[in-house]
Amino acid sequence: MSWAKKKGKKRENRLYLTRVVPLSLETWLPVFDAPMLAATKIWNSCVWHSREARENGEKYPTESELKEKFKSYESWKQLHSQSAQAVVEEYFEAVRSYAKHKDNGHEEMRPPGFKPKTTLRTITWKRQGFEYRDGRLTLKLSRKLDDIEVPLPEGFDTLELPDGTVLKGVPVEVKVKAVYRKNKVAGLELHVTWDFGVVPLVLAGKVSAYDLNSPLVARASTEGTQQLIVCRELLALVQYRNKVIAEFQQKMSHLKEGSRKWKALLAAKRDKLKKLDRRIKHLTNALTKLMAELDRAEDITFSVLGDLTDIRRKARTGDKNKKANQKINQLPYAQIEQQHSYKSLLRQVCPDKASEKYSSQTCSHCGARNKSYRVHRGLWRCNNCGAIMHADLNGANGILKNYLFGRCDMGQVLKLKPPEVYRWDKRFNRFVKVSPRAAA
Repeated sequence: MSWAKKKGKKRENRLYLTRVVPLSLETWLPVFDAPMLAATKIWNSCVWHSREARENGEKYPTESELKEKFKSYESWKQLHSQSAQAVVEEYFEAVRSYAKHKDNGHEEMRPPGFKPKTTLRTITWKRQGFEYRDGRLTLKLSRKLDDIEVPLPEGFDTLELPDGTVLKGVPVEVKVKAVYRKNKVAGLELHVTWDFGVVPLVLAGKVSAYDLNSPLVARASTEGTQQLIVCRELLALVQYRNKVIAEFQQKMSHLKEGSRKWKALLAAKRDKLKKLDRRIKHLTNALTKLMAELDRAEDITFSVLGDLTDIRRKARTGDKNKKANQKINQLPYAQIEQQHSYKSLLRQVCPDKASEKYSSQTCSHCGARNKSYRVHRGLWRCNNCGAIMHADLNGANGILKNYLFGRCDMGQVLKLKPPEVYRWDKRFNRFVKVSPRAAA
């Protein structure tokens, strides 16, 4: 069965990929040491001026004021102008994030602070700060300093799609990061973000829809297949991460800020969170990889996610209990959405969104709408047609009909197949297909 893309829906489907090149520490550290230390000085200057304004009761300096003030600084003259401006922009982004957390009631948050003088800060080169020609990347510094030339591996700027199409990329941003191990510089990494342009896609074909929930991800397609991906391990990791943060903050709140014990707890907290963040990122990567593989196996053309805009705000309206609200706020929806988008484009599958309106309240078999038919978290029992199925699969089929027909209050037009269940297996470090009883 083939379905045409809905009229009026236009997505550019540009593919951006960041590729990493490890740089030899012996060769490149003497080259990047001075500029990275200059970036640290600019960051600390931002912190100093902000604290001075707070202590003197003056108005906080703005981003444009600090940029204008720092132009005469020696550290500013060691970087390309856009790279130096990027440090100030990153500082103010951190300030905005801090203010947002404070407004949301997180009193334990602290404003951005000073960095050790020996810290090698990440340098960002924007489009006008570098040149790319014949496999060599020229990174510009200030006018009085020599540029830095970095050779890139062969084929680093090309990408081959499943149909054999080869895309040529254009670099849009470059970053040089220092890798630290036990407070020592263990290496340097060159991160290059490439713009591979608009991926050629077919504008008619099969459609799959995903309903993202905290413990489960449900999938339905126009082929009639249904899948449930159990994500309890991911949810447990996120909840454990929040518990670790709360425990550390409670201990640190009884200590004087800046004391030796306070700094030791802060370092231990950062190490613990880095490990948990890596595990969470690995699980989200495995989840979105499975989603892309399922779409590719069925030759799907459009992969649709339920539109989760304002889902956290809606969860606070009293429609759900406290425990459900907490779970809704745990799953990294934005991270999953971003990874799903680029992994779909890599397989020439068009990522899209569809409204979740009434999809969880409407029976996907007969179209009857009644909120009470959802008996509990994982059971849908329709008193109108007698259909019994997993509530999340019912929602995924509703999202699929919302995308295809603009509404979900209609009878089932597809012949549904028995659901398949995937669950995380620690032995293989990936999601594997298991018995349907695993989702019960």
